[in-house]
Amino acid sequence: MSSIKYFGYAICAAALAFASCSEPASTTPGGDDKKLVLSADRTEITSDGTDKVTFTVKYDGEDVTATAEISNVTDGAAVTDHAFTTDKEGTYEFIATYEGVESNKVTVKAEPLSGLVLEVDKETIVNNGEDVATFTVTYSGQDVTAQTVIVNLTNGERWKEGVHTFTSTTSGDYEFKASYEDMTSNTVKVAVTVEASNPLVLTATKPRIVPDGTDATSFKVMYEGEDVTAQAKIKNLETGEYLESNSFSYNGTAKVVQFEAEYEGATSAPINVGFGDFYKNVLLYRFTGTWCSPCTAFGPVLNAAVESYPDRLVQVAVHKNDEYTPADYHDFASYFVESVVPAIYFDYDAEGPGSAAASMSSNDIVNTIKEYQADGAKVGIAISSTVDAGRNAKVTVRVTPSEAGSYLLGVMLLEDGIVGAQSGTTNYVHDNTLRTLATPFGGESLGELTENTEVVKEYTFSLKGYTDDCHIVAFVNTGTANDYVTTNAAACPVNGTTDYRFETGE
Repeated sequence: MSSIKYFGYAICAAALAFASCSEPASTTPGGDDKKLVLSADRTEITSDGTDKVTFTVKYDGEDVTATAEISNVTDGAAVTDHAFTTDKEGTYEFIATYEGVESNKVTVKAEPLSGLVLEVDKETIVNNGEDVATFTVTYSGQDVTAQTVIVNLTNGERWKEGVHTFTSTTSGDYEFKASYEDMTSNTVKVAVTVEASNPLVLTATKPRIVPDGTDATSFKVMYEGEDVTAQAKIKNLETGEYLESNSFSYNGTAKVVQFEAEYEGATSAPINVGFGDFYKNVLLYRFTGTWCSPCTAFGPVLNAAVESYPDRLVQVAVHKNDEYTPADYHDFASYFVESVVPAIYFDYDAEGPGSAAASMSSNDIVNTIKEYQADGAKVGIAISSTVDAGRNAKVTVRVTPSEAGSYLLGVMLLEDGIVGAQSGTTNYVHDNTLRTLATPFGGESLGELTENTEVVKEYTFSLKGYTDDCHIVAFVNTGTANDYVTTNAAACPVNGTTDYRFETGE
C-alpha cells in the first residue's frame, strides 16, 4: 500500500518538474490554447530619452502588433506605437494583451548614460542644405569632439573622425551616436523640416484680361487654407494703392500689373495680371548618360548658352542606360528615335537638332532657342507645390489659354544636385534629371479650351528615394501622338510657386 502511495508521489513530482521546465501557454478564459508572444528587438537601452526598444506581438504566429495592447508592468503605463524609451535608468517589465489573452513578460534594462555624451546645438534644421546642426562630444566633462566618430544611424553613414556638422536636403527624422575609445554615447535626434511656405496666398480668377477698362478679374485671398478675401487688403504694386474691392479692370499701356495681399501682418507673394502675350519658355530635352564622354564635353557648351541667353529654357535631362534612366525612357526613345548621345530636342520637335548637338557652339544653341521662342506661347502656366510630412509633393498646375484650342498638359518630377559618376570627371553634379511623369508622355488632354478660361489640375509625387532638391516641370502641347508641339513650359520648386508670366518687350 505504501509503495503505491510513494509511486503516486513520484508521478506527481515528475509532473511538477516537467511543468516547471515548460513555458506556460497563455490562454483565454474559455480555454483557447493559442499563445500570445511578446518579443523585443533589444533588451538593453540607454536612459537618454531617445534610445528605444521596439516590440512585436504575435498571436498563434500571426503578427498582431498593430492591434495588441502593450503595457509597462513596472509603472502601469501603456506603451504607444509599440516602442519604449525612458530617461530614467532601471529594469522594466512589459506584457501584451490581445482578445483577452495575456502574453509572456519581457524585461528591458535601461542603462545609465556613460561618460561619453553627445549633444547638438539644433534639434531641428531646414532642408536647404545650408542650415547646420553642430555636434559636441564630451567625455567626463572634457571635449573630445575632434577625436570622435559620429554615426548617422538613420542612413548608416559613418563620418570621418572629427566631422561634427550635419546638413541635409532630405526632410525626415535622423538619429546619431558617437563612439570614442570603445565607448558609445547616447542617441541624439535631429529633425530636418521643409521650409515653411507663405500661409497667405493671392490668386486671380483671370490672370489675363483685355485692357479696355471693362474686362475684369477678381481676386481670392487664402490664409492657411481659409478664405479671408473679405478681410484682406489687396495692393496694386504699380500705383501703390489698395483696391476698394476684390475686382480689377485696366485701361492703360502697361503689359502687366502686379498685386499682393496683406492680412494680419502677413504679405503674400506678388502675382501678375497681364494684358498681352504670355511669356514663352522653350522646352529642351537633353539626352545623356553617365558613361558618355561627349556628353561631359557638351555640358559646358550648353551652360554657356544658358548664361548668355538666360531665362528662356526649361531643361529636362533624360538619361540613357545608367542609374538615372527613368522608367518612361522608352516613350522618349520611340518618339525621338535617337540612339546617339548627346542629343537635344526643342519643344517636342523630333526633327532635331538631335545628335548634331555634339558639334554645336553655344551661339548655335542660343540661335536655336530664339527660333523656337519666336513661335510664341498660346497658353500661360502657373504652378504651386508643397511637401507634406510624408514627403509627398502636392502640385497644382493652372493653365490659361490666350488662344482657344485643344491642349495637352504634361507634368514631371526632376531632381537636382545629384553628385555622381560622369565619364571623364569626378564629383559631377547632375541637375534637371528626369525622375518620373505624372501624365502620359505627350501630356493629358485638357479638351477644347476657350480664351482666358483657366483650367486647374492637381498631381502628387512621392519623394521617396529622392532628395527634397527637386522641382516640377509642366508643359503644354498641341498636336497628336505622332507630332506634338510644345507651346509653353514652366518650372517650380517642389516647395514653392511660379506665377503666370507675360511678355513685356524688355
